[in-house]
Amino acid sequence: MSDADGVRRSGRSSARTAALARRLTGGELEAYLVSGTALVVGALGLLNVTSPDVVAAATLAVLGVITFDLLTGRRRLRRVESVLRGVADGLRPSGAGSVDPLLTAAAPEAAVLAGARDIRLVGVTLSRTIRSQLDVLRQQLADGATVRVALIDPTGPAPEEAARRNGLDANGGEVFARRVQPTIDLLDYLAAQATGGGRLEVRLLHFVPAFGMVLVDPEDPTGRISIDIYSHRPDGREATVTLRADRDPVWCRHFVREFDRVWAAGRSGDDRSRA
Repeated sequence: MSDADGVRRSGRSSARTAALARRLTGGELEAYLVSGTALVVGALGLLNVTSPDVVAAATLAVLGVITFDLLTGRRRLRRVESVLRGVADGLRPSGAGSVDPLLTAAAPEAAVLAGARDIRLVGVTLSRTIRSQLDVLRQQLADGATVRVALIDPTGPAPEEAARRNGLDANGGEVFARRVQPTIDLLDYLAAQATGGGRLEVRLLHFVPAFGMVLVDPEDPTGRISIDIYSHRPDGREATVTLRADRDPVWCRHFVREFDRVWAAGRSGDDRSRA
């Protein structure tokens, strides 16, 4: 056998020894010692090699070691659980159980709509959204995007319903009818300004939608959906939660289907398109 072969075999032997030592670390070495001691004590008792008192004492000692090992294992398990809870709490944005980081009061940013090919909007009057996003919507239409907008019909029962939800008096429906009309005028303006291959579609609803929605490329893996949670008595601040198609696929699909149902329930506001 050459020196090189000897070195290789010696290396393999050292590696096996190191692996055995790693396996015997922690609680495994204790388990082997307890098992071996129990076997020896049991054999001595069967063969009557030693007195019953010695066997009984050895048995109690083995049981004591086993009990100590169990207690040690439980302490280790509790430490692991504590560490895992700490890691889980650290992954939450602001403490255990808090939903505050998930809810915001921010309106959709123009940067979110920029570059989108499929934009869908649902709301009561959408006056703030359409007004603040007018330029980016016009640009996206010019770039060939499809924009679909669903809002309440000013000539139907929805304005009265919206007024009741906001605690207005019997004439409050006229307030909402007047508020939604400027949005419709802006949508007509967008349709007249469209010079590209984009398409603007409008549906008028005879009911007040349960929530507002801004869907941006919702069918794509990078899609986003913002949900406005309407209050029973609005105080000027509505909670908004944002979903991402890659992170929240189940709820994104749910709200895409909700948009489709709302859209199907509305009447055409005359197709406002310029192809």
